[in-house]
Amino acid sequence: MALSHEAADTGPFRHTPFTIMGMSGLKPILLVSTGMAVLYTLLAIAWSGAPLMVLGVVAAGLFYWTFLEYLLHRWVLHWEPEDKRLKIVRKCFPSHRPHHNDPIKERINVKLQLKITVYLSLVYTVFMWLVGVPLAVSLALNAGVLLGYQAYEYVHVACHHLPMRNAWARTLKRHHAIHHHRDETVNYGVTTTIWDSVFRTTWKPQRPTT
Repeated sequence: MALSHEAADTGPFRHTPFTIMGMSGLKPILLVSTGMAVLYTLLAIAWSGAPLMVLGVVAAGLFYWTFLEYLLHRWVLHWEPEDKRLKIVRKCFPSHRPHHNDPIKERINVKLQLKITVYLSLVYTVFMWLVGVPLAVSLALNAGVLLGYQAYEYVHVACHHLPMRNAWARTLKRHHAIHHHRDETVNYGVTTTIWDSVFRTTWKPQRPTT
C-alpha cells in the first residue's frame, strides 16, 4: 500500500512554515545558530580578507553537515547497545526513542540542544585550529555546519507538521515518513537522500512473491 505524503503522520496540518518555529521550540535554536554562523563568517572574512573563499568554505561546510547528519542519525541516535557499560556511554547522548514513539507531540529539548550547539561548535573550531587548519577556514566550515544543522532541525519538524506540497519537499517528507512508519533501519537522511543512496540504506519496497 502506498504511503501518502499527506498521511505521513497522524493529525491535521494546522501549522505554517512560520508557526512551526514557535510550537516546536525551534525559534531559539535557529536564532542562536544563525547568529553564530553569521559571526563566524564575518570573522573568517575579516581574518582572511578573502570573502569568496570564505563563502566557498561555508558552502562546503553546509554539504559536510549532510554527511554528519547521516552518520549521527544512523550510528548515534539509533545506537541501542546491549552491554551495560555501553549503555552508560549511550546515556551521554539525547534519546531518540521518544521521538519515534510520538513524533507529533515530542518537542525539541531547547536547553540541551543549545548547549550542544554552542559547546560543540566552539570546541570543534578550536580543535581544527589547533591541528593546523587555518582559523578562517575552521570558522567558515563551522558556519556552514551550523547552517546545515539549522536546515536539519527545520526540515525535520516540517516533515512531521507541514504538508510540504512542492516536489522536493514531498520527496523528503515521504523519505522520512518511511523511516518512521515502515523501517527504522533505512532512510536516515533528513535534509537530503544522497547519503542513503551512497551507503545503500534507501528503503526498497518488497516485490510480492509469486
